[in-house]
Amino acid sequence: MKKSISSANSKIQVLNQLLNFFWTILCFLPVLWYWAMQGPDSWLYGLIIFSITCGLLPEAFFRFLQVSQSAGFYERYGVKIIRKFVQQGDMINRLFRQQYPGRKVIRDASQAKNYLKTIAMYERYHFMCFLFFLSTAMHSLFAHRFLFALLITIGNVLYNICPIFLQQYNRLRVRRLLKK
Repeated sequence: MKKSISSANSKIQVLNQLLNFFWTILCFLPVLWYWAMQGPDSWLYGLIIFSITCGLLPEAFFRFLQVSQSAGFYERYGVKIIRKFVQQGDMINRLFRQQYPGRKVIRDASQAKNYLKTIAMYERYHFMCFLFFLSTAMHSLFAHRFLFALLITIGNVLYNICPIFLQQYNRLRVRRLLKK
């Protein structure tokens, strides 16, 4: 039984990574294309350093950015739809549950606490990418490359804003589980 669960976990991890790869390529493509056409310069390096530095801000800063303390708020704005199409999302978890009915993704408080750390890591990553995409879109606007600005902004919403909302929503749900 343990080996078959391990095998299922490996398959699920591969599916998660394929899904992650798809979204990363799709949304980073306009950013990479823009900077390839623009040519790497001090702006590119400065924006990368700025974005990474902001990702290193203390945990309290990210709690300040929490849009709402209500899971219902996030649900009204479509987080459950977003959750279907991301790594470790509903579609991937449904496959796992079909193979192992009744088995939960988070089984105990220890796993919940570890998942909170994962959520924080994802949120920081997407916040750094959000700042980099946003500043790149602004750079492309100033360079009068309006199509790039539009494509990068769309990618920013899909790749960063939606996942940040999802991580904030997940944090609320996991903390509610820990209180029970």
